[in-house]
Amino acid sequence: MPKPNGRPIEERLETLEAAVENLQNTLTGLIEAIARRDKVSGDLADVRPITTKPLRPRRLQPSIPGPFTTLLSRGPQYWISRVGIGLLLFGVAFLFKYAVDQGWLTPEIRVVFGLALGAVLATIGFRVHTAQRWFSQIVLGGAAATWYITGFAAFQLFQLVSHPVAFAFMVLVTVFLFWASVRQDESVLAVLAAVGGLGTPFLLYTEAGSVPALIAYTSILLVGTSAIYLFKGWQSLLWVTALGGWLVLVLAFGEDPGANRVALQSGVMVVWLLFWVVPVGREVLARREPSKWSYPKSWVLEPREVGVRHNQLAVLLIATAVATLYASHVAWRPTDDTVWGVIALVGAGLYGLVAWYLSRPDGVPALRPAHIITGAVLTALGISLLFRGHAEIVLFAVEALALHLLAKRLGERSVGTAGHLLFGLVALWLAQRLTAEPPPETAIQNWRALADAGVIAALLLATRWINRRIAPVYWVAAHLAILAWLWRELSVLPVGDGIVTGAWGVYSLGLLFFMPKARTVGLATLFATAGKLVLFDLSQVEPIWRILLFLSFGAVFLALGYYFRSGWNRGEENGSPQAGGREGGR
Repeated sequence: MPKPNGRPIEERLETLEAAVENLQNTLTGLIEAIARRDKVSGDLADVRPITTKPLRPRRLQPSIPGPFTTLLSRGPQYWISRVGIGLLLFGVAFLFKYAVDQGWLTPEIRVVFGLALGAVLATIGFRVHTAQRWFSQIVLGGAAATWYITGFAAFQLFQLVSHPVAFAFMVLVTVFLFWASVRQDESVLAVLAAVGGLGTPFLLYTEAGSVPALIAYTSILLVGTSAIYLFKGWQSLLWVTALGGWLVLVLAFGEDPGANRVALQSGVMVVWLLFWVVPVGREVLARREPSKWSYPKSWVLEPREVGVRHNQLAVLLIATAVATLYASHVAWRPTDDTVWGVIALVGAGLYGLVAWYLSRPDGVPALRPAHIITGAVLTALGISLLFRGHAEIVLFAVEALALHLLAKRLGERSVGTAGHLLFGLVALWLAQRLTAEPPPETAIQNWRALADAGVIAALLLATRWINRRIAPVYWVAAHLAILAWLWRELSVLPVGDGIVTGAWGVYSLGLLFFMPKARTVGLATLFATAGKLVLFDLSQVEPIWRILLFLSFGAVFLALGYYFRSGWNRGEENGSPQAGGREGGR
């Protein structure tokens, strides 16, 4: 028998059979372990060989990790790298301080060393990006931080370079970070670049700086970050630049807004358009072409949680619109608010048109409520700027009523919530007008009485379009407002206290006999009226009127006792309070 490679064929076959038998035993043990874990019933001896029926792996349902779960799942490398870069930067700082104390390093050498260290870190970050992505982010961020500190030190501490040179260097670092973030698809680097870029004018601050130059630089930077957000969809970059842009404007407003109102207004308009048009436009594009304009995964916001992103965007839209109007008003400091009221109403109409466009099939209906609410806020601001007193509260009530109608027609709960909030403010204002202000000179025939009656009517009308569970709150508020309105308006008449008591009694009887659903409220009001008669009118009303009131209310209570002697339940079954009385009389 030939012996290839010095070994007999029989020996090689025996070795191969032994290896196959070991492999089969290993697979059998693996199958049994999987069967025990999944609690599969049956005899494991009947399992077919792996070669005739391959095992199909069980599909696991994907889960959405929370922020803390994702952080913990990144492994020790994530934390070790961050601790390492922090310790390295601290070590470099301590080394610098020690070298300076010993007189070893001149300012020029320190700057050169910072530039060289940043270059080394950047080179390492690019080289290890494919294999070690998280480590690459940390090292590149450390390189940028080193360069920013070096530029700041070279200008502010050592005065080695002029302001234009230092500013150009910091801008180059910012551009480098943006380029690296897009090239390596890393949102963290873009956020760091935005923070460094927005902070550059303040790191290199001089007395010769001007507000127009600051606004121009910030606007250019925000246009660049908005372009990156448009193509990448990084939510963290959007929020950092939005907050940072408004912070820069706030600081710029501290430098005599009157002398720089044109520059400030320009900056405000740029910020308003960028953080309204760009995010909304990207949502429209993402809806039309989801594969091209998708949103990246993030430990803060998973792409499946579209509702969370839309809610955050709604907050951004409303805050941006209000801040824009307020900042513009502060910049110009007008003596007459009429123009600004018209501007607010025009802005509300503009947001309303966008809400209508987003309702189309090719739009984003989920963003429609945000634009409706933003338009409502601007409308309320416009009303406050254009009107005062009675007309203002009536228009607020009409606007709240319109919000409830829209919520009913469109099925938008958030719009209805905005209507509830506005009605709450109107109700508080109405309570103050009914109780804290002095009574009128003429009963009922005055503008205040008509305005308050209109608000009460709006409260009652709103119950047709709101949730049944919330409607009783509106009914109770309107009921109390009617009682207070009658007291305020009728108390100025001769024998006004008695007339108020009579009016309350008539109103209570109206509830009892014409509104079966409000019968309990009517009866409670009637008893409250009787209490007023005994505790208040007994000492305040003239004798003849006191006698008439007591006789009238006594007769009313006796009549009610006769008609309702059979109980409330029978009356409710027949749909009216009289039915119970008639049935009991049979």
